[in-house]
Amino acid sequence: MPDPEEVVDFVSTKEQSALAVLAAYRERRRGRRGADTYFGSSDVFRAAVEDGIAPSELDSRRDAILAEAEAEGMPSELAELLYDVAREEGLDPAVGFELVRTGLGVAPPDDFNTGSDAPVSDKYLPNWLFPATPPDRLLRERMLRVSFRRLRAILAEEEDVTQAFRNFAGEPDVGFFGY
Repeated sequence: MPDPEEVVDFVSTKEQSALAVLAAYRERRRGRRGADTYFGSSDVFRAAVEDGIAPSELDSRRDAILAEAEAEGMPSELAELLYDVAREEGLDPAVGFELVRTGLGVAPPDDFNTGSDAPVSDKYLPNWLFPATPPDRLLRERMLRVSFRRLRAILAEEEDVTQAFRNFAGEPDVGFFGY
């Protein structure tokens, strides 16, 4: 059984990392706008805020995140995946990037099926037409989706954004798992 002090230290570290994600996101928004555009509402974390933004602006934001990911040594496939999954899950991709950078996320499932997601055989189509998705990519995508979905749900429930990030870090299955 772990020492109670070790458990408190681990929870404190997770909370500090979650608050660091929030601080990095705020700084990113300041840099992008030239001023603090964060007013304390959790609405800014949802991708719906970007609905009125020109496609060229969205492309430049995507390029900025991918460039920063490359500078951090993150694989480009992971950076592209996190951007796309964050948008699909309704979370600002910049928040997703900060979560991935810290490694804070929901635990991978124990019973994850690494089998192929392609049909086993088809008498009219050759097997090479449906290459199986690598298991690591499936697991990464699932972890990203669950983590982003969980954070978005907590942000929707909690008015205080700082408390929402603390609550996310305090979830029992959230930890430093990497992606």
